[in-house]
Amino acid sequence: MRISFHSHCAMGNLCLCSYIIFFFMLHVPTLESVNFKVIGPDHPITVSAGEDALLPCHLSPSMNAQEMEVRWFQSNTSELVHLYQQGKDQTELQLSKYRDRTELLKDGIMDGRVALHIRNITPSDQGQFICFFRSPSFYGEATLELKVTGLGSTPRISIDNYQSRGIHMVCESAGWYPEPQVQWRDLRGQHLPSLTEKITQHDNGLFEAQISIIVTETSSQDLSCSVSNSHLNQGKESMVYIADSFFLGAYPWNVAVYILLIALGLLTFMASYFFWKQHKAKASMTLDPITAHPDLILSEDQTCLTKGDTAQNVPDNPERFDSSVCVLGSEGFTSGIHYWEVEVGNSGDWWAVRVARESIRRKGWLNFSPLEKIWAVECDWGKYQALDFSVIHLPLNERLEKIGISLNFKEHRIAFYDTDNLVPIYTFKEVSFSDEKIFPFFCVWRTPGKYIKLCNREKS
Repeated sequence: MRISFHSHCAMGNLCLCSYIIFFFMLHVPTLESVNFKVIGPDHPITVSAGEDALLPCHLSPSMNAQEMEVRWFQSNTSELVHLYQQGKDQTELQLSKYRDRTELLKDGIMDGRVALHIRNITPSDQGQFICFFRSPSFYGEATLELKVTGLGSTPRISIDNYQSRGIHMVCESAGWYPEPQVQWRDLRGQHLPSLTEKITQHDNGLFEAQISIIVTETSSQDLSCSVSNSHLNQGKESMVYIADSFFLGAYPWNVAVYILLIALGLLTFMASYFFWKQHKAKASMTLDPITAHPDLILSEDQTCLTKGDTAQNVPDNPERFDSSVCVLGSEGFTSGIHYWEVEVGNSGDWWAVRVARESIRRKGWLNFSPLEKIWAVECDWGKYQALDFSVIHLPLNERLEKIGISLNFKEHRIAFYDTDNLVPIYTFKEVSFSDEKIFPFFCVWRTPGKYIKLCNREKS
């Protein structure tokens, strides 16, 4: 009887344990057994060429994805863009063109939220991307569309030659994506037929447009060249007026008079330049490091600014530029005549030499115009221009190596000179300085390793 009693109790305990285990399994689900959806933006993500893109996606319902596999790839090739697996990024398997360009932002991964950061977007990145999550028992994906745009340079209008008793004008603009629309217009906005039109796509995927037209004395002498991006519904336009004196060269019997006028003009400019050269006082100058954009590297003697590969670890103080890749000089001026020189021969195709007021805005993008008390000569896509109240294209025959800047408070004038060839580049006249300090202002962007260097010596 005793043995029978214990056997009965053992059987009862076993049944009770079985019920408890069964009940526990019903009420304690595991993460892997839960189905989920992957959700991305319901609209295309538009990014300008050269900028960074952020492609977000997340799980629904929200859940911890730290132990899941997260895979990104382009739908048209199925080749790997980025892989997160076993709790870390697996960069050795990604497509070569994305190596060192991608980063998976995982701040919200415990809630199932991630974002793919792609640096330096190019037109070849355009297309559909797949965001793919996989757990041990389930998987899902979402499709995101990336659109790449490029708002190119301000059109540059130049006189090419004389042709068919008229002036052959050429308009050029580069850095557009997708292929831009380009046309000539008169001042009433009416379309003018082009003589030639050429659209070229470069190795970087960006487009360059070039159109030409012949302007005669009987046709419209006020015209503009406009280039537009259909995806952005934006464009850029330059205007030009052809004075009657320019048509003298279209007639052979007036060539001698035309050459004589040009020679007299050059002699006047040269005389003015040498007179100024005898009276200039050259300032010794350095750069102000607390104003330098994080992408700029300053030399130890603070006379050279170089575009770096990555942003420097510097404080985000109120004086520092955070968007425009620029730096101010360390000394400002309120009166007198001042002159300094800078080397730009190794500055690449994107740089600017400027003069600006002390209260210039440091945060966000700037409008480089005398309206903002900024006076500038710059190189944009290898083309020289002055930023007056409108963009003035500078038809220079030789590449600039060294620029001299003359700041004259008494005559309300800021002048830029090609010091190697002893010729003026552009002069801002009747400048309103107000009572603020005026500072030298320098920028170099896009191409790492390119630099601007100050040329210092003792005052003469």
